[in-house]
Amino acid sequence: MKYLFDASALLNIIRSYGDLAIDFLKNNYIIQLAFYEIGNAIWKELFLIKSIDLEEALFLLGLVGKLSHYLILLEDSDSSVILEIAYKLGITFYDASYVVAAAEKGLALITDDNKLIRKIENGEDFLEERFGQALKVFSTEDLSEEF
Repeated sequence: MKYLFDASALLNIIRSYGDLAIDFLKNNYIIQLAFYEIGNAIWKELFLIKSIDLEEALFLLGLVGKLSHYLILLEDSDSSVILEIAYKLGITFYDASYVVAAAEKGLALITDDNKLIRKIENGEDFLEERFGQALKVFSTEDLSEEF
């Protein structure tokens, strides 16, 4: 099974496994949005929460960049489909971007956003009808049990 990682999952895997994260990421998928969301999450921890210093923030960002070379970057999905899914599932356009990309490519979505997981599970019949196949969704905890 191939995976699409959202920003929450990618950042958590990199934090947990460092360079060893390559075992999870290699030959799996990402969308461009994830890099911006990760950058924003790191900025938030640095500037607003002050839970990390600049050195750690730069290290994390560098590690994301290094490990991203092992991921396959997907083309952007049709924005009208993304908006439709966001509306039908009651999720953000950002989250719907991951859902649509995974569903269109037949990938399992890896996310640590529990609210998103619930919304996908609640809308599984709609998603299966819309894309012609079920969308599998897992957390990084579920994924780490496989490795």
